[in-house]
Amino acid sequence: MQIDIIYTTITGNSETIVTALDDEFFKQGYEADIHEFEETELSDLNKSDIVVIVPYTYDKGTVPDESMDFFDDLNTADWSNKVCGVIGSGDKFYGKDYGKAVEKFADQVKKAGANLATAPVKIQLAIDDDDLPTIHKFVSELLAAKN
Repeated sequence: MQIDIIYTTITGNSETIVTALDDEFFKQGYEADIHEFEETELSDLNKSDIVVIVPYTYDKGTVPDESMDFFDDLNTADWSNKVCGVIGSGDKFYGKDYGKAVEKFADQVKKAGANLATAPVKIQLAIDDDDLPTIHKFVSELLAAKN
């Protein structure tokens, strides 16, 4: 099974999420390939069975600049054969804009026809031990949707 995790980070918070996801996929018997948005075209994911998107939310609900091309390209994508999950970091300081990039990416992958197999997840800043059960559930639901 081909599993790809796509992310971007400026503070390192998204990277902690990616590491936790990668560890959890491994614990469940799978390896994931990890890519940064800036280095990834949609065509690079043609063989993907599961795609996990890990954005951070910038400022007042903005999708990161590093992921905008990818985000926009999803407008014309056919991901009807893909299982997807969206999980990302945000800061509750921003109130109603907390984690908005996660919601925006979830809407985009649904428009592209992907099976959004698990509810989008927002992580307050970086992963900590209290988030690990959420990571386990997230990965388990993605794998169950593909198997």
